[in-house]
Amino acid sequence: MRSLLALVLSSLVASAAVPAQATAAPRGRMELDRVAAVVGDEIILYSELQRSAARHPLMQEGMASLPAGASRTMVEQKTREVTGKVLDELIDLALMRAEAEKFDIAIGEDEVDNAVADIAKQYQLSVDELRKQVVASAEYGNWAEYKNEVRDQLLQYRLPQYLATWSVSEAQVREHYRKMTKDESAKVEVRQLVFNPPTQESGDRDRVFARAQVAARELREGKSMDDVAEGLGQESPTRAIGRGDVAPAIEDALFEAKDKQIVGPLASGQGYVVFVVLAHIDSAALDYEKAKDRIRQQLEAEAFIKAQNELRAQLRAKAHIDIRI
Repeated sequence: MRSLLALVLSSLVASAAVPAQATAAPRGRMELDRVAAVVGDEIILYSELQRSAARHPLMQEGMASLPAGASRTMVEQKTREVTGKVLDELIDLALMRAEAEKFDIAIGEDEVDNAVADIAKQYQLSVDELRKQVVASAEYGNWAEYKNEVRDQLLQYRLPQYLATWSVSEAQVREHYRKMTKDESAKVEVRQLVFNPPTQESGDRDRVFARAQVAARELREGKSMDDVAEGLGQESPTRAIGRGDVAPAIEDALFEAKDKQIVGPLASGQGYVVFVVLAHIDSAALDYEKAKDRIRQQLEAEAFIKAQNELRAQLRAKAHIDIRI
């Protein structure tokens, strides 16, 4: 679980890291006392929105996406677009602050200091060097504002841990692995005979099962699959069976069998099957035991983000939000 926490924390605090050296939106003159939005009892000032938008990674990406020599109109349009998205984030943050206060969920100063130290280490800086770069960037009013943003990001991670439900089962990990390795997983090359009764009455099933037993015995005694299949009026082409392609009981029996082994009769669907295992084809994919921890981390991160988004949607649904820009 701790590795998941580190993964999500890294993504959450990235927006509070050292500002990227990219083309930024023109800032112009800040408006100080205009209200951008009212969220419950909290006011979001337009000046706060402008500062947050100017340093937001989305603004850096948006400006970088504009063509060289972009017109002022294009820049202003992109700025409005990003500012709207940042305002949504600030509204969500205000709602989460209020919810955290309701449940006495707080981020301690030592937690903020540890996160700041981690950010500095990520950029191969000391905390003092990070502080100097943040202050020099003019993207924050002061060092305290930067630390408060880190605190807010930590809170956005902490709150869903307490209030949201998210988990990943072993079955989900296995299913993801199966899908991920479907075309390169281990397979068993087989030929098979199928025995389906005309009805599901016990007499018909017993007679068909007896024929399947005879065919399996003939194969074990050395009769060729071609001859047995011809005698039954069947074709028996070679096929490769992977994990998840057949019923679990048949899958286990085939993967545990040795090359050239006869497997069956086994119950399958409406009747029975007999297999000749020709060969085992090794997987080109990473072994499940080696891959499962990484898969679990990925799925847990995705589940956490989904739970976080659902929590935000729930908070918005019951909140009074007045947007004034």
